[in-house]
Amino acid sequence: MLEFLKEGYLPETTFPVRKVDPTLCTKCGMCWETCPTAGYAWKRREIPSPVGYGGLAQACINCGNCISVCPAGAIQMTGAYQVKAGRYKSMLKGEMRYPTPINQNETREYTSYEKDLTPVEQTIFTRRSHRLFKDKIVPEELIARILEAGRFAPSAGNCQPYKSIVITNRKIIEELERRSMPSLRLSKNLYLEGSGRKKPWKNILFTLLSWFMVNKLDPRPMAALEKSDQIKGKFYFNAPVVILILKDKRGISNPDLDAGIYAQNIVLSAHSLGLGTCYISMPIIPLNLPLLRGFRQRIGIVHPYEAVTSIAVGYPKIQIDRAIKRDSPPVEWLRD
Repeated sequence: MLEFLKEGYLPETTFPVRKVDPTLCTKCGMCWETCPTAGYAWKRREIPSPVGYGGLAQACINCGNCISVCPAGAIQMTGAYQVKAGRYKSMLKGEMRYPTPINQNETREYTSYEKDLTPVEQTIFTRRSHRLFKDKIVPEELIARILEAGRFAPSAGNCQPYKSIVITNRKIIEELERRSMPSLRLSKNLYLEGSGRKKPWKNILFTLLSWFMVNKLDPRPMAALEKSDQIKGKFYFNAPVVILILKDKRGISNPDLDAGIYAQNIVLSAHSLGLGTCYISMPIIPLNLPLLRGFRQRIGIVHPYEAVTSIAVGYPKIQIDRAIKRDSPPVEWLRD
């Protein structure tokens, strides 16, 4: 038990090993563009290289997007993201596997049995988070269609404790990004260490804070903030549509869960229709602070609603929806 109260700052972590084959790499830079954590260093006409920064040995969360976006198949990744001990000790098995819904011991390539799966399963197993969008308007009829899928999500007591705000006005999206970044940048710069060394006072401070804010001080969100900072605060990657997901704070039982189920229905239906999406929650933290009350009211976030997450939506610039490997959460069976 006491182990989980220790080492809350830059814990000892084993990162996946990423390799870029220079004989295959086209130097397009799409791995750099789509990486959520700026885990690659890249300059035009050069081969990208995996990097870390601010005390992180590597900036990789094992999402696999760099692999799925690479047009030449030049990137290989082995191993898993594993925190060794302390507050953020990994509870996953460290077993990276492709989807195996029919046979858990499957050794064939996913594409060889994909045809045996339902369309719903195929969408679930191939959905990827998109950060490369075409400069193309998404018709309102299509947006309404994916929202309708959300309307039929289950919720406690069928109370449907959620609301959507659909933003297609780029000036409002940019304002949300601009207003969100200063406080997030401040916390990110305090957390990450330019020298790369783990300072004792930061270790004490952030470990103590993690007792009360465990969901906010994992190193991975800090790496995502660094990426947004490097691209001038563009949380939404120039997506033409941003859907804010709000919860009714009076909702029965757990309105956060209900809002999440609602959002996932929207995301899955979007991908089944050829759209790309990305869950983006970073701007939601400052959006709910008192400082942005006026902005919240102006865009329609008023009592009893509170922002939970947001979804970037658009037409993919490159089709990256495909099956990749994922780590394995523990599953326990209680049989007769």
